[in-house]
Amino acid sequence: MADAITGFKWKSCSITPLDGGKAIELSNSIMMFDYFEDILQPNVTAAMTLVSSYSLVNEVPIRGGEKVDIELVSPFGDSKSSDSFDITLYVYKVSGVDNENSREMIVVHLTTLEHFFNETSRCMKKYFPDVKLSTHVRDILENILYEGNAEDKKDITVEDTSNTYGFIGSGKKPFHAISWLGTKALKGSGGVSGDGETGENKGTAGFLFYENNAGFHFRSIDTLVNSSSTNVAFSYFYKGKVIETARLDNNKKIINFNVEKNIDLRNALSVGMYSNDTIFYNTYENKLSKFHYNLQEETKKASRLGKQDKILVKSEFANKSSRSLVRLSDHGVLGSDGVITKSNIDDGVMAKSFSRYNLLFTQALNILVPCNTKLKVGDVIYCEFPKMEGGKPTDIDSEMSGNYIIRELRHHIASSQNTTSLKLMRDSYGVYGPDE
Repeated sequence: MADAITGFKWKSCSITPLDGGKAIELSNSIMMFDYFEDILQPNVTAAMTLVSSYSLVNEVPIRGGEKVDIELVSPFGDSKSSDSFDITLYVYKVSGVDNENSREMIVVHLTTLEHFFNETSRCMKKYFPDVKLSTHVRDILENILYEGNAEDKKDITVEDTSNTYGFIGSGKKPFHAISWLGTKALKGSGGVSGDGETGENKGTAGFLFYENNAGFHFRSIDTLVNSSSTNVAFSYFYKGKVIETARLDNNKKIINFNVEKNIDLRNALSVGMYSNDTIFYNTYENKLSKFHYNLQEETKKASRLGKQDKILVKSEFANKSSRSLVRLSDHGVLGSDGVITKSNIDDGVMAKSFSRYNLLFTQALNILVPCNTKLKVGDVIYCEFPKMEGGKPTDIDSEMSGNYIIRELRHHIASSQNTTSLKLMRDSYGVYGPDE
């Protein structure tokens, strides 16, 4: 059996009461621990099933907001910190309380401290239009979310955007504001070409805001799908469900997999993924324009996870618009000097964003592997599957195999089996090998 399936051990798991009293060790009471990350969510979460001969809810007591310090020892190395899974989470809910058979069984739900900061923080000021959008994101995270709590600040990775953006905070919560800004962010060149009925949107857009065990991330889709070998975190291989014992390469095996989603042409056309039009009204100049966007043309030189050099779809679907959007511009936002000024917002950035988001989520694959706490959402991993002929594996399946982004992650730690469940996604077919 793979070491990662049976080799994890609890070094420590303690809960600190709200009154600041002595931390209580829980590691001997843990029946099951599940840790979750999602690339579409700004917080990691966890659920811990505890069994005790006395009532933890009343004796600790657990009332919500208690700090839980977790330290797991990984089988991938010795006791060095890099081989441990260490995280601090906070209680937000207790469920499934069962006091039968002279014992208490409860499920303690955990999340990060920043979740509570987000609920008590608001973006109230004006963010000026001559400042890069990524600068606003950094300001919201560092000065709004962590206002008065700088000592709790985690690592923050904010990728620079190429566009500027101005807006009024209007009381938005920090996480909501940043996720909203992600749909308006550009990487590299963009803008529009032409005007009137002949205008065209140029470039790609779309940023994702998420938290994983390494901190907060605001990153572009184009950067995430960069398929160079240096970006591949781990490689996994499916060779059947039989896993031989005492083999080191078991930790790289896919235990099970299933394809959750493949291409859905009907849905792609309904959302205007391949081609769409934006009818744009400039309130400052009282001017109406129409801009056409063609995803196939604009992604020819963009990074992809697969090896195919273009989006394979019939030309009538790729070039003919299947959705129209109507937008009012943000022109007329007050400048820093208090006078009316034009905004330099990319007129078609929303159309570019949802096209790129939908392309990224074209394929969804679920795999189960031996537990690997070094995996994080946003990582690129290489998965290899055999091509079946006559019911037997022959060569590599060059269409299904390749690089995928981790979209969702669940580490399951229990006494008998420790596994990691991954939901993977990618935007194209074909294999870039792990050494390319």
